[in-house]
Amino acid sequence: MKKIADAGLLIGFLDRRDEYHRWASSVFENESPPFYTAEPILAEVSAVLESADEVLQMVEVGDLVLGLNLADEVSAVRALVQKYKNRKMDLGDACCVRLAEMLSGSIVYTVDERDFKVYRKNGRQPVPCIFPE
Repeated sequence: MKKIADAGLLIGFLDRRDEYHRWASSVFENESPPFYTAEPILAEVSAVLESADEVLQMVEVGDLVLGLNLADEVSAVRALVQKYKNRKMDLGDACCVRLAEMLSGSIVYTVDERDFKVYRKNGRQPVPCIFPE
């Protein structure tokens, strides 16, 4: 099974003060890396944490794998953003859904339960997700 990391998982893991830190730490402890992600998600995490160092180190050591080339997938990602324009789908969420479409049998680790319960991959299929309890 391929594991996809949304920004909330990574922020929770890297920020000890984050409300999801305990959950995110247990995910990384119990679900061994690598986790697939995309550059827009790394940018979001870096902006929230006000530093790119730790998340880039995770890529460097192989805990995170950039599984989506946005230049190659821009039309598919844009189609998702357009489909969910009423929900104001952000670029990171669109990349996670696209990764779920591309990686058969994958699961998204996210704190964004409200939106990911609505999003669909390949048209009508629910996006398999793990949320904090």
